[in-house]
Amino acid sequence: MPLTLADRLTEFLDRAAFVYMWPLYPPPETWSPEDPRSRKAPGGMDVERRSAEQWHPDRVRISPDQLVLLGAERREVLSQRLAQLEAHGRTPRVCLYGLNPVGEQPARSFAAARAYTEGKGWRVGDDRCIADRLRRTDPMHRPGWRWVLHLIRAGHADGVVAKTHSDISLHLDEYELQLDRVGHHGGFVALVTPEAAGRER
Repeated sequence: MPLTLADRLTEFLDRAAFVYMWPLYPPPETWSPEDPRSRKAPGGMDVERRSAEQWHPDRVRISPDQLVLLGAERREVLSQRLAQLEAHGRTPRVCLYGLNPVGEQPARSFAAARAYTEGKGWRVGDDRCIADRLRRTDPMHRPGWRWVLHLIRAGHADGVVAKTHSDISLHLDEYELQLDRVGHHGGFVALVTPEAAGRER
């Protein structure tokens, strides 16, 4: 019995695939939650960026600075928390945190943070100036920083004021983690000198 045209074409393609190793029937892709590829369709900006990368490979592209991004997120949380406190008619209660060098008086270490706080009209308790001496350790290994988190978690303070982000951590991943911890407990972080140069408004 002669083969139909469709059967002959299928047989021809099967033989060609065998000879030339054509992947006629590739295995289906499996998806898992850990798969970095997302199932959702790319947005317009993603399509435009990929197109620009494909057709203009020589163009210089600047990736955003992680510290600048963290600063923007921190300021957004700060604005939200201050708006919530203002809506409830409350003055923010903060603690001051810093790394106190050996031999330096704590009052001098907190001078800039206290001036910043007074300029904002925030309240600082007498026992809310907390200092650590260990700069290069994980912030969670510092008793002073752990006490700051405890005060915020317990509702005794609404936020913490530090001179710079390096007082919290020099490492950006640790700094980001501590920002998340403070935000998770409903607090905020204010810096006298923000991540981008200049004083916070």
